[in-house]
Amino acid sequence: MDIVRKQGVFDHLMMLEKAGTAGQEKQKQDRLEELRATVVTLRAKRDILGAETAALKNLKDKLDQGLSLEDDESNDFMQLEQFLLKSRLMQLKDLQTAHNLIGGYDLIENKQGKSVCVSFRTAYEDVYLETYNVEMDLRRTVQISRHNIPPCIPLEKLAKANLQTDFKAFLQTLSLHLNALAGRKQQISLIKELVGTVEVIEKNQLCNFLILMCKARESEAAVLCTLEYGDLTKCLPTNVTIQSEDESLAESPQWTKNQALLMESPVHVAFLTIRKMGSIV
Repeated sequence: MDIVRKQGVFDHLMMLEKAGTAGQEKQKQDRLEELRATVVTLRAKRDILGAETAALKNLKDKLDQGLSLEDDESNDFMQLEQFLLKSRLMQLKDLQTAHNLIGGYDLIENKQGKSVCVSFRTAYEDVYLETYNVEMDLRRTVQISRHNIPPCIPLEKLAKANLQTDFKAFLQTLSLHLNALAGRKQQISLIKELVGTVEVIEKNQLCNFLILMCKARESEAAVLCTLEYGDLTKCLPTNVTIQSEDESLAESPQWTKNQALLMESPVHVAFLTIRKMGSIV
């Protein structure tokens, strides 16, 4: 009797094991069929996207070459324009996301995404200064439609170099130029505010050429300091010339050191140091 009961238990366990194995096999088979169907769907989408991309490329090539469009290609023109607009907007938004982490410029979409306005915030020594704006048309080729960039900034040259090919380089280079100009202007204001005995004799719009006059403490001779900023993206001069009615003064060890200070430090900081060392009144 016990043998019969045990045999019945074993048979029941074997039946359950077979049922479980069959269930697992069915699940595997169903999953396999699902994956096969997904692959077929993805391949179909890939083929469609490939055909659309090829058609859009062919259309763009024709437009770039100035060739006339076929009747059935006219509708595709709008699709190409939307594609290019979307692509450019995505690039600009990616740049904004990255650049907002360190500050510098903001992007605002205009005219239903057909143009963007870029605002450049300038600052020096953690003080916000002027804000400048550039509106760019994104249709077909990127074009600057309006701006309030100072005329002394070589905007046309910067746009010609990078606007069509590299948004990032264009925006970053323009931002560097604007911040350097703001920094040089702010340094001049700080000279007048902090070192009242130093007089700004001459400066240009870019503030990359300055002539400053001060008086030597010992001889009271007038000293002219000419600063030239060869790199318009920097706030430090690339050349400093010292001249004085006292011809021996300009070549003295002290004024040689002062000349080096003017090359290595912001001009207001350099003159504060020069005055502290007793070189000027």
